Amino acid sequence: MKKILDWNKYIEKAASTVSEGIVMLKNNNGALPLDMNETVSVFGRIQLHYYKSGTGSGGMVNVSKVTGILDGLLEAGVKVNEELLGIYRKWDEENPVEQGSGWGAEPWSQKEMPIDDEIVKNAASVSNRAIVIIGRTAG
Repeated sequence: MKKILDWNKYIEKAASTVSEGIVMLKNNNGALPLDMNETVSVFGRIQLHYYKSGTGSGGMVNVSKVTGILDGLLEAGVKVNEELLGIYRKWDEENPVEQGSGWGAEPWSQKEMPIDDEIVKNAASVSNRAIVIIGRTAG
C-alpha cells in the first residue's frame, strides 16, 4: 500500500495544536494586550530573522511558511516604529547573519546592532512600549 503525504493535514494539525498552546508571561503594569492604536518599538536583530535551532534535527526542519515575531506583529495589525525598523534593516544588510556550520548549519548566536542613546530617545519619543527580541541556539 502506497502512502501519500498530505501537507494540508499537517498544516491543519499544526495550526490546531498551536492554537491550544500557551505562553506564560508576567503582565506587569498592564503591558498586554498591546494597544493597536499605539506604536511599538521593536529592538533586536532577530526580529528580521526566523531563528530556529535544536543542536540536532531542529536546524534541519524545512517548512513552506514561516512567521517570525515581527511578521506576526505586522500581520496582527500592530503599528511598529518604522524608523527604528529601517535602522535595523540597514544595519542587518551591512552585517549579514552568521549562518553557522556543522549539523543543521546552526549558529550559536548573532552579532547585535549597537544601540546608542539617540536611537533609544527617538524610539521613546514615538512609542510608549518596546519589545526586545533575542535569539540564541539551544539544544
